[in-house]
Amino acid sequence: MGKAEARSREHGGGGGGGSGGAGKIFVGGLPRDTTEADFVKHFGQYGEIVDSVIMRDKHTSQPRGFGVITYSNPAVVDRVMDDIHEFNGKQVEIKRTIPKDSVQSKDFKTKKIFVGGLPQAQAEDDFKHFFQKYGPVVDIRLCVIIKPSVHEALDL
Repeated sequence: MGKAEARSREHGGGGGGGSGGAGKIFVGGLPRDTTEADFVKHFGQYGEIVDSVIMRDKHTSQPRGFGVITYSNPAVVDRVMDDIHEFNGKQVEIKRTIPKDSVQSKDFKTKKIFVGGLPQAQAEDDFKHFFQKYGPVVDIRLCVIIKPSVHEALDL
């Protein structure tokens, strides 16, 4: 058993090790039959893993289809994100995690936000006016999700 596997088992799914999240990735869309050993072996090719966990349901202990890897060197994350990753023929999604302390930092800036639950008659000008107090609004895209009725869906 390698160092990374031992650390994974020691943390028991806590996912809290590493360097404050700077070298941490989220892996989504994992097939339910992915083992900890396969998970660590695949992502261990990129660098030293200090923590890994495949999240499990607390009642059934069944895998929930996602996990977290923490590398000792945060620069490894860029290399991981440049590649396409597959487990058992299924492509998984890799996302860089953002350390909690970064979210509250004045230096943290995001360019896009999602706002859900808007009324269908929401005017773009009102929306823009509301958010301009937080900074310049460059673009707005209001989308309407139309759910077809059962009869319309059957006619397709």
